[in-house]
Amino acid sequence: MEHQEIKDLLPLAALERLEGDEAQAVSEHLGAGCDECEAELRAFREVAASLALALEPVGSNSRIMDRLQERLAASGASARQLGAIRSIEKLTRAGRSGLTGWRVATGIAATAFIAVSVFAAMVINRAARSRVEFEQEIASREAQLRELRSQLTSSGKQVDTLERVLNDRMRLEQILLAPDLRLTRLVPLKPAPRGAGLVAVSEANRAALIQVSGLPPTPSGKTYELWWITRESGPVRAALFQVHGPHTVVAAAEPPPAGQHALLGAVTLEPAGGTNSPTGAMYLKGTVD
Repeated sequence: MEHQEIKDLLPLAALERLEGDEAQAVSEHLGAGCDECEAELRAFREVAASLALALEPVGSNSRIMDRLQERLAASGASARQLGAIRSIEKLTRAGRSGLTGWRVATGIAATAFIAVSVFAAMVINRAARSRVEFEQEIASREAQLRELRSQLTSSGKQVDTLERVLNDRMRLEQILLAPDLRLTRLVPLKPAPRGAGLVAVSEANRAALIQVSGLPPTPSGKTYELWWITRESGPVRAALFQVHGPHTVVAAAEPPPAGQHALLGAVTLEPAGGTNSPTGAMYLKGTVD
């Protein structure tokens, strides 16, 4: 049984109106050392004790007067003394009925107070539980909404990637069908023994593409860079691309500078963003036909 459910039973426990599993659950909970519930139960019991005191029959005064008369008679008291005692007793009994009525009224008021207090406590506790459940439901819905947004964003990125790959393949086909097509095959070097690459160039369209496979995934903070090694200028930047898995990568590239004669094509691993000249290890290399 949860803590809040135990608290709901404390008013009935103070009146000793619990039985069976509920009484055992409250007893075990208090035995476990819950100071909060112990304090609330003590407060309810104090109210119940006040109620019991207000409703207690008034008989002690009568017993005292009777005993006093017996002792006076045994000691030979005068008739005047006994008469005075009887007069006091009559006055006491006359006022007792009014006192009893007042105590009954007080008891009814105390009963009403306890009933209202118990009902108010139950209403407040239920409202608090409902609020907690509502807040938990809102939090759950918000988490689901965030997850859906994340999935939507991921799906959008995947669509963008697929569109880019499709466009690159269409450009590759266009270049491959160009009358002035020129191909440069890139062979693997020691860092990528299973690597392979192909660079397609169309001077008429001033377009080029590189297709690679078998390269290791790009490390964090790095990028692969394609170079043209020309007779006139040496290394010339041609393309940047990333490898994320075992799939074939197709990326747009720049053809060799107009008027320059390209001797080689090469792929190196460089810092993110690329460099103006090769600084990293060479993964692929090929002679330009």
